[in-house]
Amino acid sequence: MRCVLFLPTLFTLAVAVPKPQLIDTQAVEAAPDPVLVAPPYDVSSGTLTTAGSAIALQRQGIKRDGDCTPQPAGFGPVATPDTPNAFLSNPDFSAMANNATTPDGYTLVMQNAAASLSASKYMGLTNLRSYDPFECASLCNKALGCQAFNMYVERDPSLDPNKTNCPNPPSLTNYKCTLWGVPVSAAEAKNKGQWRDSFQVVIAGSNAYNKVSAPPGIACFTGPVQLGGAINAPKNAQGQDTYMGYKHHIFSQSQGFDPSLCAADCLAQTAYDRRHSTADGSYQSCVFFNAYVISMNGVPQGLYCSIYSQVWSPAYATNYG
Repeated sequence: MRCVLFLPTLFTLAVAVPKPQLIDTQAVEAAPDPVLVAPPYDVSSGTLTTAGSAIALQRQGIKRDGDCTPQPAGFGPVATPDTPNAFLSNPDFSAMANNATTPDGYTLVMQNAAASLSASKYMGLTNLRSYDPFECASLCNKALGCQAFNMYVERDPSLDPNKTNCPNPPSLTNYKCTLWGVPVSAAEAKNKGQWRDSFQVVIAGSNAYNKVSAPPGIACFTGPVQLGGAINAPKNAQGQDTYMGYKHHIFSQSQGFDPSLCAADCLAQTAYDRRHSTADGSYQSCVFFNAYVISMNGVPQGLYCSIYSQVWSPAYATNYG
C-alpha cells in the first residue's frame, strides 16, 4: 500500500459556511475546549519542572503560604525602585525581547508581551542564566515532541512569602524558558502573574516561537511535505469522491501535535472498510492523509486529520479556513 503524509503550516480557522470535505466547524465548536496549563512560579534556578507539578498546583485551586525560605538567586537585573510597575516599564527587558534573534527552525509568533503562555501540552520550565532564545530552542530541540517555546522575564520573590513574617520580600529577576508540545499563538498569552501574599509576580519581555521544521517520518508513509493550506480535493478521473472523512484530536496534557495519530486513523479506516466490504469484496483504502492544527479565535484547538483514498498534490492545498 502506498501512503503519503502531507503537513501544512499552522492552520487558523475562520468560521465559514460548511462545505463537503472542508472543515466541520460545527463539530469543532461543539467539541470540548483544549486543556490549557500555565507554568508554576516557584521553580528553582536551572531545574526542569514536569507538567504534572504544574497541573497539580492548578487543580489545588489554593494559594500556598510560604516559610520565608531564601530562593535561588536570579540572574536578571532588579528594577529600581523595586516595584511591579518599575519592573514592567524596565526598558532593558523590552530591548531583550525586541532585539532577540529568532533561532533557525523557528518562527516568532509573539514579541515583548507582558504575559507568558497558558497553552496545551506543557512540557516543562527551566530558569536560564540570560535572556537566550537559542538556549531555550536547544532545550526544545532535545525534548521529544516539543513544538514551541516561550522565553520571558519574571519578577519573583527572594524569599518564599509568608503572610506574617515576610509578606512582600525584595524581588529577584528570573529568565524563564517553557516548552510546549503543540504550536502556540499570541492569543494564549494570558498568564500575567499572580499575588503571593503581598508580593506581586509579573512578567515582561515575553517572546514565543513555533517550530517550523517538519516532524519525523512515519512508517508506511512517505513525506511529510509542508503545505500552505489544507487539501481540498476534487473528484477523481472516474468522478468518484476520494475524501473518506476526518478525525479531530483535541489538545490536552496527554494529547499534543502528533501526526502519527492521523496515520493510525488512516490505517484504521482501511481496516474497517475491509471488514465491511461490498458484495463483490471491494472497499476503499486510505492511502493519503492531511494533518494540521486547527485554531479558533487564535487558540489552537487540536490536530485535524483528513483522509483520502487517492494521493493529491500540493496544488490542491487551497483550504485556508
